[in-house]
Amino acid sequence: MYLNEHAIKNNHDMKKIIGIGLIVLFFYGCKSYVQVFETNGKNLEIENEFYVYENDSLKITYSFWTQKGLMTFAIFNKLDKPLYIDWKKSSYIDNSVKLNYWIDEEKKKSLEYYGSYYYDGPLLKPGYAVSSTGGVSVSSTVKVERITFIPPTSNYYRSQFYILPINFFKLDTKIKYKEVLRNDKPKKKTKIYEKSYSKENSPLIFRNFLTFSFSENFENEFYVDNEFYISGIKEMDRRHFEYTKRDESVKLGKFYLKDENGNILKFSDYKKESSFYLYIPKEGSIDYRK
Repeated sequence: MYLNEHAIKNNHDMKKIIGIGLIVLFFYGCKSYVQVFETNGKNLEIENEFYVYENDSLKITYSFWTQKGLMTFAIFNKLDKPLYIDWKKSSYIDNSVKLNYWIDEEKKKSLEYYGSYYYDGPLLKPGYAVSSTGGVSVSSTVKVERITFIPPTSNYYRSQFYILPINFFKLDTKIKYKEVLRNDKPKKKTKIYEKSYSKENSPLIFRNFLTFSFSENFENEFYVDNEFYISGIKEMDRRHFEYTKRDESVKLGKFYLKDENGNILKFSDYKKESSFYLYIPKEGSIDYRK
């Protein structure tokens, strides 16, 4: 009897291991692609991979790293007096197209107005990724405040617009590539296609224009206009872009490192706060279109 129970338990454990293996094989065995977008900033410093703008009054820290890119920034009031932002007089600008941070309508209508550009998740701090398991949603009946008050020596966070809300960027099939060892399987080689851009021929120039004042009535305004552009695009196999790591603490079977929610952790050598990426469909890839 004991032997039968033991055999049943072993059989159950084996099925569990095979099941996990099949799931991993399904997600990582199918070939898919990623495009990584590198950016350059005008009159901005780089601190720990973050773009930083700073003057005597404030410090703005930027982060873009997520799917489709997200204009995420933190404004730090350096002074011992309040700082105010007028969002009606502030805009995100995409290739000269002005997108307003504030309109005098309910948020539901503004979402329809901005279409695919609009991000409706929780406010993010620079360096924090958008959670694939969900987050705090914003009510569609609450009006976005026009004037934001930032207390002395305090931070304010904003994340409202996607930088590149498209399925893929159509790269020339004749661009150069290099062959490297694939991150998930170092014995195999993979191609990385690369294209560089100057500001003059960049496919996207985007700006963050903000209006500030030290008084709530905005008697004396001042402006910050931070400009960025796409400086390079890399296209590669998704299995090279992101990979899993084995959990060495588990001896039986091949298990992968997971986060606190039980999701398999993914690692990328291309992660950079000044860059962003697109998971692209197979038909949009260079390999498929050749």
